[in-house]
Amino acid sequence: MNLSASFIFSGYSDYWGGWGDRGRGQGCAFAFYGRNTTLRDLVDQWVEESYNNEHDFEDLPESVSQDDIRDCILESFTGAGRADYDNGAVCEFAAGLDDDRVCRDCGERIGELHDEDCQYWEEDEDYEVVEDDCDDDDDWTESPVAIMLIDWTDHPDYAGKEE
Repeated sequence: MNLSASFIFSGYSDYWGGWGDRGRGQGCAFAFYGRNTTLRDLVDQWVEESYNNEHDFEDLPESVSQDDIRDCILESFTGAGRADYDNGAVCEFAAGLDDDRVCRDCGERIGELHDEDCQYWEEDEDYEVVEDDCDDDDDWTESPVAIMLIDWTDHPDYAGKEE
């Protein structure tokens, strides 16, 4: 395969030192996660990010498809990681998030439904607790991020390889 993927980081972005060594022909794909995020959810976000992050992926060859990106990410997984992807398992670092992440108003955990008397509950609809429901001054309002480096420097259609 002429694309490759390498896992770089998972956690809160303020702990990520950046990846200043990435150059032309490489891009960082970001995926945000919560307690119930599956590995498949992360892969879907990384694939989507590779097509929406115009800064890091500006010189990605047009011939590279979303399926190509997905395949290169899956190829980077171990056998256990591939099994987790296939089975829809919650990714290991998402499962390890703190349990004290709750709605300030009703006390329900992120990913669960708000109580009916919560200010975020609307009649006849179920609203899931998300981090945006808390106050801006809470220290956990930012979702953790998982970052994958995608490299296409060996792709035959990459124009930057001659430079």
